[in-house]
Amino acid sequence: MNHNSDPPDHEPESRAKAAALQLQQRMVLKKISRARMRLLVCFWTLPVYVIGLWVLLSNGQGIDSFMFIYMVLYAGFALDMSMRRCPLCKQQFFVKSILLNLITHKCLHCGACFNAEAAMRFGEAKGEDDEMLP
Repeated sequence: MNHNSDPPDHEPESRAKAAALQLQQRMVLKKISRARMRLLVCFWTLPVYVIGLWVLLSNGQGIDSFMFIYMVLYAGFALDMSMRRCPLCKQQFFVKSILLNLITHKCLHCGACFNAEAAMRFGEAKGEDDEMLP
């Protein structure tokens, strides 16, 4: 029996573990993308919020609860986005020092990208040291 031609027994197991790890990383990156999208939607609805405030003020109604709900919603989405960690480097995905970067599609520490197509579209082409997940 030739030991060189027989595949090692641990090879299929290691491939399964690698596939499971890659699937887990994709799921984490999808959650990161959703957290970013929630905050973007909050920004996109700002004109609706301002118009709503104007209507309430022009009718002489209180705006306290309306403002409170919008601010809590924004704060929750911003906290969710800022606490998301990169699956590769385990650092905060959107925070380098203290500022939240809403524009990027890549981890600010290791360069892992949660959306390869969007990164190419916005000119964030993959470099040699970037780690894009397939």
